[in-house]
Amino acid sequence: MFGLSIKVIWILIAVAFAIGEAATLSLALIWFSVGSLAALAVSYFTQSLAIQLAVFLIVSFGLLFIATKKLIKMDRDKNNTHWASVDTNTDAFIGKKGYVIGRISPEQPGLVKVKGEEWTAVSNEEGQILEVGEEILVKGIQGVKLLVEKRK
Repeated sequence: MFGLSIKVIWILIAVAFAIGEAATLSLALIWFSVGSLAALAVSYFTQSLAIQLAVFLIVSFGLLFIATKKLIKMDRDKNNTHWASVDTNTDAFIGKKGYVIGRISPEQPGLVKVKGEEWTAVSNEEGQILEVGEEILVKGIQGVKLLVEKRK
């Protein structure tokens, strides 16, 4: 094919998928690069293109569905509700526990400490007063304020 050996073609395919993965960071194309390398290894044992393609497809799609799912699951918390790695946005606070450091009343927002950071907070429940030291649970975000409720 085009005067290239099948081994060189598998290497070029692996490199192309690796470059595609580097460009997208989707954790999808890398498995096709690994599949290409597996097909390259098989090409040393057989000249059958059908067997090499079968190995490429089985390894690529097998890793795509199995390894990607396991990697994503490893990066989730135990309840599978939030990413377990270092979260960088405000949604990382939803579902987290904290405590009141400035009284929260229906008339006045207060302060809470969650994940080591101080936030302005309002009660998620109508008319609820939260005193200093009470443990809270973050239920949502409203603008720049956390919506919290007393931890039960």
